[in-house]
Amino acid sequence: MVPRAATSYRTLASISRITLLLHLQRRGTMTVGDLAEAAGLHTNTAREHLQRLVDDGFITCQPETRETKGRPRMLYSAAAGHTEPGSVRAEKAAAAERRGDLVRKLLPLVAAESTPRQRQIDALDDHLDASGFDSDHDPDGTHVHLHDCPYSEMVKQHPEVCTVHFGLIKTLLEQTDGPLRAEQMHPLAGPDTCTLDLLVRVLEPALDAADEAPAVIYAPSDY
Repeated sequence: MVPRAATSYRTLASISRITLLLHLQRRGTMTVGDLAEAAGLHTNTAREHLQRLVDDGFITCQPETRETKGRPRMLYSAAAGHTEPGSVRAEKAAAAERRGDLVRKLLPLVAAESTPRQRQIDALDDHLDASGFDSDHDPDGTHVHLHDCPYSEMVKQHPEVCTVHFGLIKTLLEQTDGPLRAEQMHPLAGPDTCTLDLLVRVLEPALDAADEAPAVIYAPSDY
């Protein structure tokens, strides 16, 4: 069953979970001990937060491959662009597509087409709604405006929250195969509004890894 909309908001509203996500996005695969030390948390506390992130599909957990006897360590990673069938992220993407299809059935036939790009927009809108954002798209589809950020108080003390959210959106669009790519996030580009820049790309040839680094641009007036 796909988590209800409020679940993602509650999961991401914890600075401890945001910190754990940030370390995984920046450093790659880590053990619970390494994450607990990096985040300044007790190991048991870190494990509870990590399980919440796993349950909501933001990270994955796999046992360490080892040739010696003994219980393998669990290795945590930020959810990657490839989505495993049956995973929480795959179920979320499928649910977003179903909801989008239901909405389009209520629209005129000419507007009811489902394309890879539209499926990406469905997934993005579903994620933003589940995370507590009010959003709208520019007519050309290359900018998304996020209003009334539910994490604004947390961002004042921890601006890295925006970096984590951008990373989640970037991965989401990669997981939902299509032409859209998250290019940049502009926190507080307007009154109580952040702007996400989307790039419409040609699917072939593939982009070089060096071209895919996430970017969050802060305006000087933000601080």
